[in-house]
Amino acid sequence: MQQIETLTILDFDGTILDSSRAWLDVYQSYCNNNNLTISEQIKQNQYNFSYSVCFEAIKSTYNTIQLSKSQITSLNEIAKEVYNKISPKAGFAEFVKIKQALKSKIIIISREYPELIKSYLIKNQIFEISEVIQDCNKNRTKADFYTDFSKMYSCKTKNITLIDDSLSHCSTAKQVDVFVVGMNDNHTVDRQKQMKLICDVYVNDFTPILNYE
Repeated sequence: MQQIETLTILDFDGTILDSSRAWLDVYQSYCNNNNLTISEQIKQNQYNFSYSVCFEAIKSTYNTIQLSKSQITSLNEIAKEVYNKISPKAGFAEFVKIKQALKSKIIIISREYPELIKSYLIKNQIFEISEVIQDCNKNRTKADFYTDFSKMYSCKTKNITLIDDSLSHCSTAKQVDVFVVGMNDNHTVDRQKQMKLICDVYVNDFTPILNYE
């Protein structure tokens, strides 16, 4: 068991970078590379196109319930190229350096594949992240996710900082006294109001919280 004073948990998509078009670009590149027809419905509904929507669209094209390992590998290789062209949000590199200097353990937890995130961090010369963990089962919407982390590292939940663009993640973390920084990910006006009510701090990028301890 590792005992730490503070723990910083970061989401990836929408938090560290604006990935609003990333998986749409992955989908289109994959279709072009494999001579597949790009869905007209997807062309008309480009917003909130996540990795899961991308995978479902490809499965629908192939009329299969599961993609092969080679297909998944191909999608993720395209995703690395797409993501590596997107800059982190302002202040991110400096933020993680400051947190590391303050002896805070920094973890990225995301639904994305860890190798995609690790590739992105290396491309942007970010070496301060201790762990990259994949959350496939929406565990961040459960309060015991955060209490389990506090027990794992012998750290009080009030000494955990969550930085996330998801309202459900932020509201659940607040239930167990986690300090929550909400990140604006092209949120609607109504969603911004909801985030501001739930979160301790609500920001557009990392620059306002560089000196926030």
